Amino acid sequence: MNNRQIGLSSIIASIVIGIITLGLDVLPEYMIFPLLIISGIGLILGIVLLNYKAKHSKRDKSKFKRTNTKSWDT
Repeated sequence: MNNRQIGLSSIIASIVIGIITLGLDVLPEYMIFPLLIISGIGLILGIVLLNYKAKHSKRDKSKFKRTNTKSWDT
């Protein structure tokens, strides 16, 4: 799985956990706030992973070539 898939699944899971937490009346009050915090952290992590792009990692630097290597005929 790549970062986009993990981020999207994290966003969906945290939204579902948040809706279940707010929707259930049988949960004790001391459990609601920690579940909402965990859901918020998962949502933020999912958004970060969804937008994360590693353009210049160490293994990809060998693929970049110089563009100003023109030789002029004089």
